[in-house]
Amino acid sequence: MIPSLRRNRISKHATEFAGQAAKSVAKQATRQADTVSSAAKKVTDMATGAAQKASGAVQKTANHAGEVGAKAANKVGQSATNTAQMVSEGISGAAGNLAKIGNAGTGAAQAQATMMVEQMSSIASGSSGGGGAAPTASFTSADQAAVIDAIKPAVKYAVDMWKLSAHFSDLKIMAVSAIGAPGCLDGPELESHIRIHPKVQSLSGLARDMANGIAEGFSDNFFLWQDGVTVPGLPWYPAFAAFPGPNAPPMPNVPMPLISCVSNRVARLIVASEVADAIRQALPANLSSETAFINRVAAGLALGASTWLGSAQVMNVLGYGPVPTFAPPYVPVGPVVGGTNIAAPGHLMTAPPMNPIII
Repeated sequence: MIPSLRRNRISKHATEFAGQAAKSVAKQATRQADTVSSAAKKVTDMATGAAQKASGAVQKTANHAGEVGAKAANKVGQSATNTAQMVSEGISGAAGNLAKIGNAGTGAAQAQATMMVEQMSSIASGSSGGGGAAPTASFTSADQAAVIDAIKPAVKYAVDMWKLSAHFSDLKIMAVSAIGAPGCLDGPELESHIRIHPKVQSLSGLARDMANGIAEGFSDNFFLWQDGVTVPGLPWYPAFAAFPGPNAPPMPNVPMPLISCVSNRVARLIVASEVADAIRQALPANLSSETAFINRVAAGLALGASTWLGSAQVMNVLGYGPVPTFAPPYVPVGPVVGGTNIAAPGHLMTAPPMNPIII
């Protein structure tokens, strides 16, 4: 076959096929357009119906709200009117009652005001020292004599009671030496014993207050001295330098004056100004200004304490401990190492009384 003729036939068939396809597509498009138009019409009809229904519901709601609002407004108005009437009546009644009360209480108020003026005048007169006010109590010379007469035996008694239970504890014994840290001396406080003394109990008024202040101040300083006492390596146990045995049994110390047991707060006990400061701080304000008398008492207490510290003897402190180097027959004796003492009352029981020298 001639190629040109073949091309003509193919072109003719292609044209026919294209025309048929176009017609088919056009028919399908027309059908789809009709379907869409029908659906659109239905949607439009549904929307119109819904809008009409919504409009009707809104109109009904508005009408109902209007009716409710009108009714509520009427009720509120009526309630407000009633409330206003009640308030007006209450105010009128209260005003009447206040007027009655004011008339009835005028006399009482005037009497009370007069009484207050008289009281204020009386107070002013008393504070200025005139017009028959009671004189302020003073610490007289008789009170001073009574306090001194009471405080001297009371302090002596308190220290005597302290001596019965005072003792050293927790000492470290190394050969002949005894070592005690601050706080190694234990004993009760003095204040309660001073206060319960019969002569202090017999005092009254300012004299009693002064005696109690002296008891507190001196007791505080005595405790501070006691709390600072040490045993500074004193040679209390000479037999422990070379003891012939594995353990040294309890042995008493070599007696020594109490003042050799050094305290870093001894000034609180033997310096008059330190004692005076402690007493002054313990006194109430109306007595802390009695400087001359306080200094007089403090000087006597400090002098008595310093004398007592020098004369009191520490004795019967029973020490014991191991002798680790004891190894007979080659080492038949050795020193006590790491020993201690028996903490029992009686170490100051033989000390003389403390007698305050108040003149």
